[in-house]
Amino acid sequence: MKTFARTNIIVLLFVIFVLVSGCQTATPMPTPIPTATTETVPTPTIETPDTDTVKIAYLSPSLRLPFWRNVSLGIHESAAKADMTVIDLDSRQKANVQLQNVQEAINQNVKAIILSPVDSTSAVEVLESAEKAEIPVIICDIGAKSDRYVSFVITDNYKGSKDVGEYLAQVMQQKGWQADDSALITISLARQNGRDRTEGFKDAMITIGSPVVSILESQDYTQAESLLFVEELLANQPNLRALFSEHNEATLGAIQALEQEGKIPEILHVGFDGTPETLQAVKDGKLLALAVQQPIRMGREAFNATWDYLNGENPPKEISVPTLLVTQENINEIKKELEGNVYPKE
Repeated sequence: MKTFARTNIIVLLFVIFVLVSGCQTATPMPTPIPTATTETVPTPTIETPDTDTVKIAYLSPSLRLPFWRNVSLGIHESAAKADMTVIDLDSRQKANVQLQNVQEAINQNVKAIILSPVDSTSAVEVLESAEKAEIPVIICDIGAKSDRYVSFVITDNYKGSKDVGEYLAQVMQQKGWQADDSALITISLARQNGRDRTEGFKDAMITIGSPVVSILESQDYTQAESLLFVEELLANQPNLRALFSEHNEATLGAIQALEQEGKIPEILHVGFDGTPETLQAVKDGKLLALAVQQPIRMGREAFNATWDYLNGENPPKEISVPTLLVTQENINEIKKELEGNVYPKE
């Protein structure tokens, strides 16, 4: 028994010796490398600002209308020369869309906003939003019931309408129609420029004693709307001798209605704003005269004010761009001034 116990002790010591020796000489196993999965992890997109190009936004009431497209053209032409990018945001004649557009401009980190408001009242909220975001605003036409903007590019709408109204009044007097009725198709009277145009024309009619018997306010600014307005006037105003339409589409729709009824010689028609089509109507004798704004020039002036402000200068609070009175007598002489300021050069 003693011999067996001794033998067991010897075997046990030998096993311990082998184990200790193995631990001292064994090479440590490397930490396992995780096996790659087949799932693709998208690389994060990092938007790096373009430091070479400054971005501004133009908020228009409706790019469907030629006038606002030409304002935009003037802005884009000038911005391109200065290597600046312009984002056009169309408010589609809706105040809520206009407010969405100013938020979009803010989200796009524009350096300035050029605003042609849907109307003067809704412009106030746009100006407040831009001010909170510390984005300067330059207003181009229409106006706002607030002065919290850098600069306002404006046409003297009252004077332009009074000038064309006075020209109409002279012709009415020559025909002995000075006491006969007159009517208007207006732009929105929620806009300051709409009120100014209406008052300017009414004051011209007062000078000859022609009563303004109807004021029809545009809602959708289409030729079809204006055509219906004129049909209504012809049906309800038998003594009508004069008509003033305050925007291009109203003018074209009114010409169509008057032509259809054979009333062009009997009703004298003048308009505000000008396109190649309405200017041709003056030349053809279908339209007596136009008070023509210069939308491309206005767009350039709005951009120039923006440029000056972004470069540390203080542009004038108000920048006035005159209207041009266009008649059959001067249309050929004034053509060069119209091209590139009122409509694009051919």
